[in-house]
Amino acid sequence: MRITENLLNKQALKDIQYVLKRYSDLSSQLTSGKKVRYPSDNAAVATRISNLDSRIREIERYKTNVEMAKNYVNMYDSSIQEISTVFLRIKELAVRGSNGSLNNDDRMAISEELNKINTHLVSIANTQISGNYIFGGAQNNSPVVSDDFKILTPSEANLRQKISIGSQEVVYGLTVYDVFVTDSGASAFGIINRLSQAIGSGTSEAIQQELGNIDEIQSKALNSLAKVGGTQRLLDMTSNRMEEFNIFSTEFLSNEADADIAQVIMDLSIQQSVLQAALQAAGNIIPPTLADFL
Repeated sequence: MRITENLLNKQALKDIQYVLKRYSDLSSQLTSGKKVRYPSDNAAVATRISNLDSRIREIERYKTNVEMAKNYVNMYDSSIQEISTVFLRIKELAVRGSNGSLNNDDRMAISEELNKINTHLVSIANTQISGNYIFGGAQNNSPVVSDDFKILTPSEANLRQKISIGSQEVVYGLTVYDVFVTDSGASAFGIINRLSQAIGSGTSEAIQQELGNIDEIQSKALNSLAKVGGTQRLLDMTSNRMEEFNIFSTEFLSNEADADIAQVIMDLSIQQSVLQAALQAAGNIIPPTLADFL
């Protein structure tokens, strides 16, 4: 095949354009720190980067939800442990109050302490996180128990809070009915109130009846505490798993998206030499014009 001067000129210009394009790409990587800035740079890599970035943002949302749930569960744990301690004290007072040899002043002192304990339990039941009542179930924007020991959360709001992590649902919430109400529907606040009145009046039969209710409500609180412990472990494992995935994905994304600056600088230096050689070769091929002699 006959190689014409025009063909040589076109090939020389094509070589220069290729080198300039490569030089421009490397300069862009150096200034941006990224291998790919636009999908047109490398469609396959751009798609992988986009998918990874979306997945990392999704994991961050899940992590936020898990941390929020852990805050609630930790608060449940400390609240129920305090409740369990309070119930032990109530049983001590009930046993003392059932002693028929107590005088009226002794009975009234026990009754008064029980009233104070009941008020303290109300404050625990109305515990809040960021303005939300943790035992409020589906109605967590208003107090759970009133100052006169009445449960304000309706039974239809007895729904436990949960979070979604992909296709998995984790139930982490507890309601006032899980911790402060017996299976027969008696509230801890009513039990303590009746116990206080029974001790104040010296009614032994009523004291024994309420002692049985205290045992039941204490058992329910301990069962709730065990559930909280299981939920804590599940959330911790989930959080650790997501953290590991996040680290792996972030490293993988960096490998895909971030430019190796040292390598880019070296490649730029090489391309500068290649460009100079291409321009010199083209100068030898392309014939001079009148402008070269002016």
